[in-house]
Amino acid sequence: MAKRLSPDQIASYHRDGFVSPVRIFSGEQTAELRREFEHVERSMGGMLKGTSRTKIYLRQPFLYRLATDPAILDIVEDLIGPDILLYQNAAWVKNAGEDSYVSWHQDNTYFGHEPCEVLSVWLALTPSRPESGSMRFLPGSHKLGALPVHYEVTDANLLSSGQVAEFDASAFTPVATSLSPGEASIHHAWMVHGSPANKGSDRRIGVTFVYHPPHIRQIGSVRTSALLVRGGGPDAVSVPLMTHQARPRARHSPVSDACHVSPVTGRSATSSCKSYQCRTSRAEGGTGSAF
Repeated sequence: MAKRLSPDQIASYHRDGFVSPVRIFSGEQTAELRREFEHVERSMGGMLKGTSRTKIYLRQPFLYRLATDPAILDIVEDLIGPDILLYQNAAWVKNAGEDSYVSWHQDNTYFGHEPCEVLSVWLALTPSRPESGSMRFLPGSHKLGALPVHYEVTDANLLSSGQVAEFDASAFTPVATSLSPGEASIHHAWMVHGSPANKGSDRRIGVTFVYHPPHIRQIGSVRTSALLVRGGGPDAVSVPLMTHQARPRARHSPVSDACHVSPVTGRSATSSCKSYQCRTSRAEGGTGSAF
């Protein structure tokens, strides 16, 4: 029995590749989340860019708490089952009047997971409307699987790779999301999506959290990492080509900052991070263990 989503919402996800909007937090709760997020920005010298906006839950406890909140995980469980790994998260910020955009792309082109039972929860911390550069989806495009791509790297594209998916535009009618603070859209990792610049009067702030079940495998030889955030069992303790992650210890602690470097850059973890990961894994065992 579903925990949060209605049968129609679940059917929409499987049919169209996305469901939106889904209420997760109240407006009052989300106002506090925005204040905390912008405090993180200020503490890190301004708007998050580059690797500082990726896997932020590894160094910012408030984002770890958000990623593991039952209000989110119950929705994820309705779509992919009770054993859940947190694979990725990112901040997607467009200041009013700037030309920042996101090109049409598919997440799993760079995630590289098979089978692609991977979804993203895109949580709005501010209003995300068509005029402020909200996400656009191409309904049903997730059923196409991997599409050819080319790359257009520009300063304005929030995708650092510049990935652009190649598809027949005449076959789809884009759907623009419209989210109030505290609402989210959930989309499949093969969904073709993108977003234009923010022409509104306020910042458009969204954070994404990417989840998948333990049984999928990583395509290729590059090891990536994930964190077990719900469930367990035999499948959850053997994740092909996935390395251990550890929960953040404290905001800007040397250990949390060190543990953020390896998963994001591919460089080897420091000795302090490796030691903390081992202690965390032994102490926690099940939910919250690092995988």
